[in-house]
Amino acid sequence: MKRRDPTRLEREKFDLLIIGGGISGATLAWDASLRGLKVALVDKGDFGGATSSATSKLIHGGLRYLKNAEVRLVRESLRERRILQGIAGHLVRPIPFLIPTFKHGNRKWMIRSGMLAYDLLGYDRRRLEDPAQRIPRHRMLTNDQVLVAEPSVPAAGLTGGAVYYDCQCDPDRLTLEFIIGASRNGAVVINYARVGDLACSLGHLASAEVVDLLSGKRYEVKARMTANVAGPWADRVDLLCGAGEKVTLKRSKGIHIITRPLTKEFAVVMRTDAGRHFFIIPWRGHSLIGTTDTEYQGEPDDLDVQAEDVQKFVDEINQACPAAKLNAAAVKYRYAGVRPLVDQETQVYEASRRYEIVDHYSRGLKGYISALGGKYTTSRNLARKLTNRILARLDEPKASCLTAHKLLPGSVSGSFGDYVEKRFLEERGLLPDDVLKQLIWTYGARHEDVLDLVREDSSLGEYVQDGRPEIMAQVAYAVHSEMACTLVDILARRTGIATLGDPGDVAMNKVANLAAKLLGWGSERREREIAVCRDKIKGLPETGPGG
Repeated sequence: MKRRDPTRLEREKFDLLIIGGGISGATLAWDASLRGLKVALVDKGDFGGATSSATSKLIHGGLRYLKNAEVRLVRESLRERRILQGIAGHLVRPIPFLIPTFKHGNRKWMIRSGMLAYDLLGYDRRRLEDPAQRIPRHRMLTNDQVLVAEPSVPAAGLTGGAVYYDCQCDPDRLTLEFIIGASRNGAVVINYARVGDLACSLGHLASAEVVDLLSGKRYEVKARMTANVAGPWADRVDLLCGAGEKVTLKRSKGIHIITRPLTKEFAVVMRTDAGRHFFIIPWRGHSLIGTTDTEYQGEPDDLDVQAEDVQKFVDEINQACPAAKLNAAAVKYRYAGVRPLVDQETQVYEASRRYEIVDHYSRGLKGYISALGGKYTTSRNLARKLTNRILARLDEPKASCLTAHKLLPGSVSGSFGDYVEKRFLEERGLLPDDVLKQLIWTYGARHEDVLDLVREDSSLGEYVQDGRPEIMAQVAYAVHSEMACTLVDILARRTGIATLGDPGDVAMNKVANLAAKLLGWGSERREREIAVCRDKIKGLPETGPGG
């Protein structure tokens, strides 16, 4: 990815300005740039740093949406799951789920019916080149099989269970892959750049004022078309230009926690006493548990994870799964996200995760389009539809969408497992085995770029933290090649180290010292960055670059 250069926003002319660098903006930039448009993308935070990073780290069909008869959404999601497996096989991989069934709650016949429908709607789940990505049919388990597989499942009232597959991903890195791909296609992508104003003239959106939050400088960005894909902030962006009638979003707050491992092999689906489901998911040797779903009426910028949020969720987990025996002190990391919902009539847990495209041409404003709602899994298809509409509005020749088959930068064709084994055998000895495997699985084909840094400077082969496989070269690579601007960018979103709890003073200072050297921080800025990172680990909102 090219180095961050916000001056290009004013020096160059664009076909499309994208406001929002979450997964929707990232996939739109990837699609539009592949179809020949000159693209600029800005985000007031880091790429994928808000809602897109605050997920359950799943690419899934949405099994529970079948209860609401949202068959089209489930089918679309299952198709998109298969596509993402194909174009990002190093980041999107199958994971088995276990749904226990009980005399009261998850009834066995209901779950079996849902499984049959899920298999039917995912009829193309095995149409993948990589054999390891081909998802099998569900299977039903007896009581004994459930308890052997996952002893933490409550035995009282248990009638058996069902095993099915969805996919797990690293949402921060997958979003970044789309951003990197767009940048390689010529898109200008700038994080920490806030849209301050949208200037309209004679019913046409003429330009945008963008403030570089790192320097304070302002730039006028001219684009033939502007797309608002700002997620929970989308209605706020619409108001900047008076885009027709006010579009109202409902916002849902969801929190996740990371604890010691509670399961053996499966991601376990549990049900609270109130009838809401949550997942206990294996994640980097820990358990990722989520999510809650409550209406949020505050400002998205003010979102945090309060102590009562954590305690309430821990209590629900212990009620549903007494063997967990969790308390607030057992929570190593917690994070929250705000989901933008277009469904205004339903309680947030039951509300649809569908998306909506608002073409403001029909509302008297040319050159402007908004996308509202949606879910991480279907973002590529949303981008396809948006790009089709944008090309039509710009009177550009129709160009075929390539994103269903075009590999993302770190992806490889064929079996990724075979690629890992081949590269591991060829490069073994340069670094410890755990480090080398982690690099290949994290960066895919781009791991060679990280290894080159170690070849140039052997000190970058040092571990960041005792007991973890990440190395200092990943810190340097995050700054040099992945546009990391803050300590949180590096430790939370590029490497994920801080998402497993506080890495400790030694690791924190080691990373902060290297980041300060590479990014030109003084001692005061360095200390602020450490403080912000510790707040992030506690679940408090980020306050901007070093702010």
